[in-house]
This record gives sequence, C-alpha cells and structure tokens, in this order.
Amino acid sequence: MTTVVDSRPALVEQWVATELGNSSYVVVDRNSGDAAVIDPLCDVDRYLAAARASGWRVAASLDTHVHNDFVSGGPTLRAATGCVFAVPDSSGIAGVDRTLRGGDELAVGSMSLRAIHSPGHTPEHLSYLLVDADGTPLALFSGGALMVGTMARPDLLGPSWTYALSRMGRETLQQLLTLPDALSVLPTHGGGSFCGSATSNARVTTVGAERRDNPLAQARDLAHFLAIHAKQGRYPAYYARMAPINRAAEPGAATVTTSQLSVAAFDDAVAGGAIAVDCRAYADFDAAHVPGSLNVPGDGPFSAWVGWVVDIGTPVALVAASEPAAEEATRQLRRIGFHDLRGWLDAHDWIADGRATATVVRCTMGDLAERILDGEHVTVIDVRQENEWAQGHLPGAVHALAPDLPGIAARLDRREPVAVHCATGYRSALGVSMLLREGIDDVWHVSEGVEAWSALGYPLVTSA
Repeated sequence: MTTVVDSRPALVEQWVATELGNSSYVVVDRNSGDAAVIDPLCDVDRYLAAARASGWRVAASLDTHVHNDFVSGGPTLRAATGCVFAVPDSSGIAGVDRTLRGGDELAVGSMSLRAIHSPGHTPEHLSYLLVDADGTPLALFSGGALMVGTMARPDLLGPSWTYALSRMGRETLQQLLTLPDALSVLPTHGGGSFCGSATSNARVTTVGAERRDNPLAQARDLAHFLAIHAKQGRYPAYYARMAPINRAAEPGAATVTTSQLSVAAFDDAVAGGAIAVDCRAYADFDAAHVPGSLNVPGDGPFSAWVGWVVDIGTPVALVAASEPAAEEATRQLRRIGFHDLRGWLDAHDWIADGRATATVVRCTMGDLAERILDGEHVTVIDVRQENEWAQGHLPGAVHALAPDLPGIAARLDRREPVAVHCATGYRSALGVSMLLREGIDDVWHVSEGVEAWSALGYPLVTSA
C-alpha cells in the first residue's frame, strides 16, 4: 500500500498487484472516514484490514469497466460491508446498487467521484475524477483509458470492435488531456499488464506528463494513432472467461486460505485430475521437481501465465518452497477465478519421502553457442512475444509462445536436444516444463536472452 494523494481532506492509497500489472485504490475522506475502493481485487481482506486499522468506513466500491484480466472485488466488498457497488451504465453487471453515466457523481464524504465516459479499452468504460467540495479536481482514476505512456488495448472484445474502440480511444485521450496539467492520473492498468503495451514501471503520472510524453498523444491523425496503438502482443487465454464472471457478480470469500498437503494427499489430487503447478524459482525447479509439474515462478506474472495454460475450471495442486509462497500463489490464482485449489505440497517433503524427481539442463547463451559450433544439432525455440522476435532472434530458431508448445511438440525432432529461451529465463521455464509434460525429455533451459547472444558477437536475424 502506497500513499499517492495526501491533501486535506483526501487520502488515496494505491494497492499494486504486480503479477497482473494492476493497481486498485482506496479513496478516503479524512474528515468523515468514508472510503471508496476503485477497481478492487476479489481478495478484499486486505482492504478490510486497512479499513479496520485506520477507522475507515467502506462506503462504496466502483469499477471503471468490465474487467477482462481479474475478478472484480466489488460484489464481495458489498457483501462484506454493505457498501454501494457502482459500475458503468450498459456494463451488464448484475445486482449492482448504482449504474453511472458520464457526469454522474458519487459522494465520498465531502468529496465526489465524477464519472467521465471514456470508451476505448471497452465501450462502457468510465474514468472517475475526484473533486473536493468546491469542485476542484484532486485526482483522475483512469482505469485503462489513460496509462503511463499509452492507453489500454482496444482488441479484447474481438476484431469487430477494434477499429471502433481505437477511434473512441483517441477521442477519450483528447478529452482527458484537457484536464489540468498537474492533476494526478492513477491508472488501473500499468506496466506488466497484458491489457496494454506499457513499458514503464511507473504506476502514477500527470495529465501534463502524458500530454508531453505519451506517444498516442503525439499522433498526427487517426491513421497514425492506429499504427501506434495496433502494436499489441498476445494476451492470456483466461481473459475470455473474465467478463462473464464479472457480469454475474457473484460474491466470493473475503479471506484467502490454503492448506498444506501430505505427499499422499498430493498424489491423490493429481490422480483426481489436478494439475501440479510449481511456483518455485526456476533454478530450484531445474535442480529437482515433481515429474509432470508445470513451472511458473511466483516472482513474476504468475497468475497470468497459469491462466494462459491451465483452464480456470481445472483443479490445481501447488508445489511451493514455503507456506507464505503458497499463500501468495493461492491469492493470485483466486484473483483470476481459480476456485478448485486443492492445497500445496512442500517440495522438500517430496524429496524427503524418497520420491523420484526430474531435472532440467540449464545453460547460458555461451553454452548454447559452444554446442552449436561443435556441430551439435539443436532445435532452438524462442518463446517471446512477436514484437520481441521481430526485433532480433537467433538464426534458425523456431518462434512459439509457451502456450503453443504442446501443439508443435509432435513436429519436433526427438533425436536432437531442444533449447528454450526467452529474455530472462522466466517464460522459458514454463516452456521447458510444458515440453517435458509432452514427453520431450532432452530439453535445455537457456537462462539468458538474445542480448547475451549478441554480446558474444553472434548475429541476430530481424523480421518485419
């Protein structure tokens, strides 16, 4: 929790879910103690604990749009506190207390949140302008309508919507940039979110900074805007499940809990159809892991990648190094709709029980180059996004994102090793574990990216 606005009577606290690249906000009127939560995650226990500790009363929960990347906490907050649950008009969200249109206001003590219709990411999207009793703007909660250096992608509703939403997005951007230069802009989506192409790790900005630095604000015309805004990578498969869940608006459990599994109970869970997901660092996974488990390290966009390769209706049994790591992984999976979470196995217990483990050969780009120069035939698979691949890749490499690897496994030559790389070793860890599940045994995990290859003096191939 970080304080991002601190001026009487307004206090705004930012809560960052780094694995999603998203922020939610608690807006407090210090005079009355009334609070509103904007774009809350579904694990609302942290907001409730902060409210109890600080003496706030959660009076309202607001969504900026129908979320495609996480389950809204609005219904659960409403059930836990009796607060008003407010959403954009025409969102189709069930069981709400208020629907808002552009110009509508919702009071937070002596302040108000004024809705601004800001379509572009989605058609119903609202931004919320926090104003004091005199109508002075204090902060803009922009959702995906304005991000640091960009705005959220327009293509999540399918190709038939992309052009119209892009055009609306440009108009929204022009509208929002008429607000005062010094006004704080507090986006929901940020760096690391698959909902946008943000490259900055900054989570807050100002209207003036975006007018000056945002490439979309510099677009000469609509065609130029579209050319910039079209540069979006692929997004996780679970996104298709989020809007229906959020429109149903069923409240969930306010508190996240998990239970530790014995080795026998873990065996039973997997035998019953659960997917084993190992959230340990890839170095630990490579050294020894439960055969057949997927490796999605918990120190990155964990839930997004699990949700990309495992359907959210599938039961999951976690493998973790500690209880806190398992609890955090459970929390993150709950945020995107996983509910059949069978518990977690301590990886040390598996080894202590004498169970068989699998290992992965890990190598550097230098090791890979040496093997290739020695005449060894190696299939190199690059699991980065298309734009990264286009900027430079190894000669002869195969391009496939990690979720696509099961589809190409049958075409791989099993007489030669397969080396998988990304930019940092994170995505390639998942790719390696997916190939192992497909029966490809001779897999190398390359822990470096193409920069290391280039630094050794070897060429890269670019593509249009």
